[in-house]
Amino acid sequence: MKLTLEKALKEIEGNRFFKAIEEGDLVKVSYRFNAPSVFDTPVKRELRGITFSRKTGEVVSRPFHKFFNVGEHQETEEEKLSNREFIAREKLDGTMLHPVLINGEVKLLTQKAFKNPQTEKGEELLRRNEKLYRAVRELLQRGYTPVFELISPKFQLVIPYDREELILTELRQNRTGNYLLEERENELKEMGFKTPPKLTGKLNELKRKIENAEMIEGYVLKDLTVKEPFPLFAKLKSPWYHSHHYAFTYLHNIPDHKLFNLFLQGKADDVFTAVLNRELCQKKQKRLEKMVSLYRTLIDTAEKLSNVYGKPEFEVRLKEELGKIKKKYSKDFSQLNIREDYVKEATRIAKKRGKFENFLGTKLYTMLKAKEVVLKDNT
Repeated sequence: MKLTLEKALKEIEGNRFFKAIEEGDLVKVSYRFNAPSVFDTPVKRELRGITFSRKTGEVVSRPFHKFFNVGEHQETEEEKLSNREFIAREKLDGTMLHPVLINGEVKLLTQKAFKNPQTEKGEELLRRNEKLYRAVRELLQRGYTPVFELISPKFQLVIPYDREELILTELRQNRTGNYLLEERENELKEMGFKTPPKLTGKLNELKRKIENAEMIEGYVLKDLTVKEPFPLFAKLKSPWYHSHHYAFTYLHNIPDHKLFNLFLQGKADDVFTAVLNRELCQKKQKRLEKMVSLYRTLIDTAEKLSNVYGKPEFEVRLKEELGKIKKKYSKDFSQLNIREDYVKEATRIAKKRGKFENFLGTKLYTMLKAKEVVLKDNT
């Protein structure tokens, strides 16, 4: 499919689900929101980081078009795919990078950014490999986009790779969008590119191969006998990846009050165990430790104050103790509006030897949810 900047911008006019990002002579067009219904035309399916020259309006860098998981879209329903013979390549759990020439130099882009830590790492790897750098520049000069996946321990998602590498996942012609990796793989390997492992088979055969596999995201399936508007592509994820990716996504997005609630329910360890991303786990564990420390201090405070509950000095002592807590935790919390009535009631329950710990846990959860108690972002 031939595509120009004018056509792409006209396609997204008034559509809040897409945006154009400009830098210098380049215009990148990509989606804001990822759902099958957003990509309701062939042109929109090309708008996931495709980059144009503002001067000429022509494509200068063309990553993958949008394609879907098996069963996610009407074109990838299992019954429609079951009799097809697919080329399957291992799907890598990294960051897609696609290059562009700027003043004769190779620069790498992500789907939504001209520069970020991933592009900088990719460019560093290219600079280390002069043969690969020259090959990428030559392909760009000839009107092709080599599409890479960056894998690195520094940018771990689910799978903990032990190396940093740029893997060529596809080669596209900028003008037509044709996919060329399969027919030119040998030539590309001679040029210095590494490609993902490949096999062929029908859907059920491929599903059986990854049914019990671990440390693999899955396969990208291709049927190149389909020509227009694109070859038929589909993503087949492994059951192992599905479960670990769910845990990763859940932990990555969980708000603090729900993370604390996992602790109260005794389920936090189960979630942390299911996530292999050590950096994410450490970050969330650190946040949880701060909340648990505050919780235990509140317990200690209620227990200590229970000895003077109902006596004249209780109110003064309560304010003193809350002041100490605010001073102690001010470095970790941007908001620390601990409700006096909650601590007072916990103290009353403690004096009667009731379950004041459970009461305080519930009330700290409530204060976290209401943003009365807020951890600093860098905690």
